Amino acid sequence: MSKNLKWAAAFGAVVLICLGVIIFGQFSGGTTTAEIYVDGKLYKVVEDLDRQQLQSFRIETEHGYNIISYQWGKIWVSESDCANQTCVKYAKASLAGETIVCAPHRVVIKIVGTDYKKVDAAT
Repeated sequence: MSKNLKWAAAFGAVVLICLGVIIFGQFSGGTTTAEIYVDGKLYKVVEDLDRQQLQSFRIETEHGYNIISYQWGKIWVSESDCANQTCVKYAKASLAGETIVCAPHRVVIKIVGTDYKKVDAAT
C-alpha cells in the first residue's frame, strides 16, 4: 500500500468516527424537563417533553393567560393574550439552560436536565 493511500485511509477512518460521535451523540440518553414558574413560584414541572403527540395546557394568572405546548422534546408558548407577544414569537426551547419569558404575565419556562449533548451550529 502506498504512503498516500495509508494516509487517506487513516483520514477517512477519523472522519467516520467523528461523524458517528456527532450523529449518535445527539440521540444519547439525558433527560430534559421543563419547570414553569408563575410570579417566581414553581407552578408545574413537565417531565416528558419527548412525547410524540402534541400536549398543551393553559396557565391563568391575574395578568392574563398563556397556553404552553410541547412535543418532540421542545416546549413553547403557543398562545397568550399579552400585548407584546414576545413569548409566542420566541423559538421553541429544547436545550438545558434555555428559558422563555412572558414578562407581562410573569411566566417563566426553564429547561433543566442533563441533555447537553445536542449539537448546534456553534458547536
